Amino acid sequence: MKIVVNDANILIDLISIDLINAFLKLDFEFHTNDLIINEVREHQQLLIEIIESNKLIVSETKAENFTDIIALMTKNLSFEDCSIWYYTKKVRGILLTGDSKLRKSVENDHIEVRGILFVFDMLVENRIITEIKAIEKLNELMAINNRLPRQEIHKRLLLWKAK
Repeated sequence: MKIVVNDANILIDLISIDLINAFLKLDFEFHTNDLIINEVREHQQLLIEIIESNKLIVSETKAENFTDIIALMTKNLSFEDCSIWYYTKKVRGILLTGDSKLRKSVENDHIEVRGILFVFDMLVENRIITEIKAIEKLNELMAINNRLPRQEIHKRLLLWKAK
């Protein structure tokens, strides 16, 4: 089973539009780390339930890994960003993030990176949500997140409306 490692922005977006439970039905092993969980403070109770149900594996960031994490740091990335990059590399997973700076750095390290549209594509492809539901939820997300790739979103909206 493929491992997907979740950055905070993906978790926040999915929780905000009430798609986190649908997301967790995908055929992946879901991971993140403790530093990322700490970034999602306003949704702690829901995340605790997900973690306790073993649907999300949370790795503890250990002090002995700090040197390796710091080695990844650039002026554009936070310690938390680099910790999730390091963890993705360690478990040989796919990083899910909406952070373009992190995406570029991780891709340059030859690690697969996907974003929220990949999640929507997988939800529709696996018939976890319908195209109509995907359109509705993507429009909800666009209303609260202005950093989304608008051109790619419009392609999907047109594709899903045509079905």
